[in-house]
Amino acid sequence: MRAWILWSLVAAACSNADGTRGQCAEGGQLNACPEAERTVEGACWRLVDCAAIPLKSNDAGRFDWDNCVDYIDTLTDDRKQLTIDCIAASACDSLKVDGSPNDPNTGQMTCLLIGGGP
Repeated sequence: MRAWILWSLVAAACSNADGTRGQCAEGGQLNACPEAERTVEGACWRLVDCAAIPLKSNDAGRFDWDNCVDYIDTLTDDRKQLTIDCIAASACDSLKVDGSPNDPNTGQMTCLLIGGGP
């Protein structure tokens, strides 16, 4: 009975309105939260969902979802996979940098630096 109650609480926490900024921000087996999708688009959506970058910026010089996808797509296959895996495995708090989400300092984004930095 206790296991069922615990499982219900974990499932409820992972389905809260905060999305990836809630309990599932860290993922992992202990809290039964799914991993982030391991694609270029999935990695960039995770950055948006974690409030690390904006979905869309009117300023062409700001790093947003479109720029994220374009940047990761330019990486060599090995660096691309490292960058995607890093973003997917990171907690939301570790993906945020100075200026997040509206004007993120990409020079502080460790997972992007793995690829060589934008």
